[in-house]
Amino acid sequence: MSGKIRFAILASHPIPYYVPYYRALAKYSDLEVCAFFASRFGLDKTLDPGMGIELAWRTDLLSGYEHAFLPGAESIKKLSFRDVDNPGVGQALAGFRPDVVLLHGYTMMTMLRALVWCRVNGVTTLMISDSSLHSGTTPLMRALKRALLPTVFRQFSAFLCVGDRNEAYVRAFGVPAERTFRVPNVVDEGFWKFRERRDQERPRVRAELEIGKDDLLVLYVGKLIGRKRPGDLLDALAQLRSMPGARSVRVVFAGDGAQRAELERKATNLALPARFLGFVNIDVLPRYFCAADVLAHPAEIETFGVITIEAAILGLPLVLSDHVGAIGPTSIARPGDNALIYPCGDTAALATSLRRLADGPETLARMAAASLRISEELDARMAVRGTRTAVEYCLGRSAERFRSNERGAAA
Repeated sequence: MSGKIRFAILASHPIPYYVPYYRALAKYSDLEVCAFFASRFGLDKTLDPGMGIELAWRTDLLSGYEHAFLPGAESIKKLSFRDVDNPGVGQALAGFRPDVVLLHGYTMMTMLRALVWCRVNGVTTLMISDSSLHSGTTPLMRALKRALLPTVFRQFSAFLCVGDRNEAYVRAFGVPAERTFRVPNVVDEGFWKFRERRDQERPRVRAELEIGKDDLLVLYVGKLIGRKRPGDLLDALAQLRSMPGARSVRVVFAGDGAQRAELERKATNLALPARFLGFVNIDVLPRYFCAADVLAHPAEIETFGVITIEAAILGLPLVLSDHVGAIGPTSIARPGDNALIYPCGDTAALATSLRRLADGPETLARMAAASLRISEELDARMAVRGTRTAVEYCLGRSAERFRSNERGAAA
């Protein structure tokens, strides 16, 4: 076989933490990439049900790679199984004539239509998702998955896994190790640009937030909703008052959601050192990572948690509940290396972890350095290599041409 491999991607919408991956594939590989989107969610102002506000991402999500919107994309406003249904997906794929199709999961009608089209037409199909076994599904849903997913997963030639727990998820439903390939999440390029000027941004943003240079600033990024458990951080702050320590701990919440008013009242009534910024768009979000000392993510249900990558790029240690999918010995959050892990809902353990970092400058510095190192290891080029290796496994092509192309692009 000669010429470029035609590589189609099918996603529900331009997802901010996957678009950089598409750009990397287009830049660093010999794949001819085209991303097909089932909706315009995030581009046009759309109601986010978790935050309860209308939003559109103020960042460039469409440049640097070829893309197309499926027929009917403009009318889809919800990302549920039945709502994301583009009957014309097969015709759109046929027009591109792909050698390989990468599907973002299987839980939308459009994805299942595409999977059927690929099977009927003999096109190699890959899957990428961030699912993990800590997904909070009901017993009935777990039983259905055990019954159905082994059959569904057999329809795919290979799986691109974003981390250890994601790989464990697909392995649990019968996928053999040789059909899994590590493709770490790739985040917005802006975080890497801010990394170069973190020392300059840090004092400016902390002054804006009225955070003292000696305070430990803990950052929470995400929706203020039940399954993310933001209230656990307020409970931990309250418990820190009874723990001896010389350094004060303050928390900044970057996000919005149904619990925001309740959390603000609680923080005010208890006089807790917490500040609520509301929704922060991705173009300015790196500034707050620069100002912080630690990222805390107390979620009860978090299949992965891309904010852990964003934090690591900017050198933050991670304090995570054990339900966060980014945890693992070869993932971005490595216990004891750059991450402290505590049992979900155990606010005393969360407070203890924060106090340990507040009063342990050597531990804080060691974990910060580890985050920088690990984020460099799990970069865009690793994601491209993993994808290309999966394609070679499925199509039987030689790896040497890809490696030479990658070296040329990197130069």
